[in-house]
Amino acid sequence: MGNGLLRLYCIATRISYKRGRIVWFESGWGVFMSRLAIIAAGALLLGMVSPALADSSTFGQFTQKASNQRLFRYLNKDTATTKGAEIYTTSTASSTAHGTIPIYYVMGVNSLPLDLLGQQDAHLSVDFISTSGTTGPVVGNSRVQMFGSGTITITRDTAALEGMGDRTNLLTLTFTNAELDASNNNGSFTFKSNDDSVINYSSDFLDFAGVISKDFSFSFSGASPKFQAALGSSSVNTRFSGTGTFASDPAPLTFSVPEASTWAMLVIGFSAVGAMMRTGRRSKDLFAA
Repeated sequence: MGNGLLRLYCIATRISYKRGRIVWFESGWGVFMSRLAIIAAGALLLGMVSPALADSSTFGQFTQKASNQRLFRYLNKDTATTKGAEIYTTSTASSTAHGTIPIYYVMGVNSLPLDLLGQQDAHLSVDFISTSGTTGPVVGNSRVQMFGSGTITITRDTAALEGMGDRTNLLTLTFTNAELDASNNNGSFTFKSNDDSVINYSSDFLDFAGVISKDFSFSFSGASPKFQAALGSSSVNTRFSGTGTFASDPAPLTFSVPEASTWAMLVIGFSAVGAMMRTGRRSKDLFAA
């Protein structure tokens, strides 16, 4: 595909370059061939780009290290005049304070440095805010609750050898508009982005500059007590465990950051160049004298 595109480009370029010097290319046939080559090259480009945009790629996934611990908390914040809820992480199954969860995080992207391959020891914190009650059918148990904003932070336990910044930010996500999908008397439910979500990703290791669409999904299970919400209200307070995935279209790139050994070579090289420049300046000063 690449060679064919290159040939068509060369044909179009030669035609444009030689117009006015070679009579044949000035003919109607020459103009037609020039335009045909350009159109064909454009079609090939579209054919090459379109498949990359067709499917969302999962680039990150986490699991709790202690999968049976209920370290996510759903807090009912309904009042007499307002409805709402909050989902956040706690350090222990009995704590009511915001905290972090020990997790394994895996990045599924190409060209990762060696120390970022496989399971990463990390901690997760989330905080999701809803200012509305649940919706659903008048008859039935399914419930949807919209959450207007939230944050997700996945931090590596130790700094990686490569990366940007502190080299610990595996992923930070902020969003507006996501939803909790649940059923009454059920201990499992999902929290996910939707068509109205606006998501921002950042990482010390992944470059999201070329990403067009983003989405994420959490699977919660083992809720105790089980989810139970009257229509229009929030659920009873409950705790649960969870896993999550993060995706984008196209997949993010890894930052082109030299490895530690490469940095050492660069420092030595720059030092040598600096020494040579200083020697050159001293030589010029001596000759000038």
